[in-house]
Amino acid sequence: MIFRHDLCRRKLLTSNTTVHKSYNELFEIGVTALDLTGVSSKHSEITVQRLLSADLRGYGSHGIKRLLMYIPRLRKQLINPTPRIIVKSLAPSIKLICGDNGLGPVVATKGMEKSVEVTRKHGISFIGCRDSNHFGAAGPYVLLACKENFLALAGTNAFPTMAPFNGLDSLVGNNPVAIGVPFNNSHFVLDISMSVSARGRIRDFADENLTLPEGWAVTLDGIPTTDPMEALKGFVLPMGLHKGFGLAVAIDILSGVLTGSGFSDGVKSMLQQWNEPQHIGHFFITLDPSLFMKFESFENRMKHLYKKLKSARRISSDVSIHLPGERSAEIEKHRMKHGIPIDVKTLENLHKFAQGDYDYETHKY
Repeated sequence: MIFRHDLCRRKLLTSNTTVHKSYNELFEIGVTALDLTGVSSKHSEITVQRLLSADLRGYGSHGIKRLLMYIPRLRKQLINPTPRIIVKSLAPSIKLICGDNGLGPVVATKGMEKSVEVTRKHGISFIGCRDSNHFGAAGPYVLLACKENFLALAGTNAFPTMAPFNGLDSLVGNNPVAIGVPFNNSHFVLDISMSVSARGRIRDFADENLTLPEGWAVTLDGIPTTDPMEALKGFVLPMGLHKGFGLAVAIDILSGVLTGSGFSDGVKSMLQQWNEPQHIGHFFITLDPSLFMKFESFENRMKHLYKKLKSARRISSDVSIHLPGERSAEIEKHRMKHGIPIDVKTLENLHKFAQGDYDYETHKY
């Protein structure tokens, strides 16, 4: 069974305006473009690594194209290119990262690296991050922990694009969360936002003049729409109705309220608000499964779980059962060999940025 949004996604990824470029080529372009804004080489490399990790795993809306949004904010001093990031110890297993309005991937990477470090010593950690910016996709951060054989959870709040359930005011971000479990190299990685679809994907639909699937968004008046521009002006819908709304609020509490960062409409838009920083917060939790049993025993239990799930009767013989992270691992392997798809316009603008040419207008929505 192929769902309509899968067909739309395939069309986006196979547009005749798309070319394939190697990881190394895109990495070099991205780092050069960031370096020109005054970002240190180390921070440039971290940022581009996290963004390209999303591209490799099939989340292009949160990949290197985000530099087209980060760099204008860096140039307008709305993101600090040289942050003084401070780690405050609140308890042996609890730390607070003060990001000094640095690039989101830099602050978030520091948060996850600190979480891994604390977990090595204490077996578990909770790391909050404040005064940060958009960090891309959540999945790449839990993968950092999975590679250390730790379970991980990463979450962030985001600029409000949803209304409270049964409401019409934009007060709730889609607030993504990722859960990672180390297993069989590909790892279990659930990476989801609390909306039916992220605004980044809706923006892709708008760029390609495609119609949205029904049930993704409503207009400012709460009327269902399949027009991506009307959706971007209105509200995205929460997944699972009131359940997605409740989860989004919970993640906002952990990311923003708890850390002292912005929350609800205190989180600002990268694209629409150019008078102050974003005030985004993140949180990271990591856990060492070897405290419960030998890691080999844990992995064997994971194998048993996967075997049970994959042996279930299928709706159709021509489809497979995939667990979260498997498809992304397959896509990553393919793209490392054959290149990352990127639309020509985005590539042209990235090349311009890498040459110090900023004749570029950001999206309005």
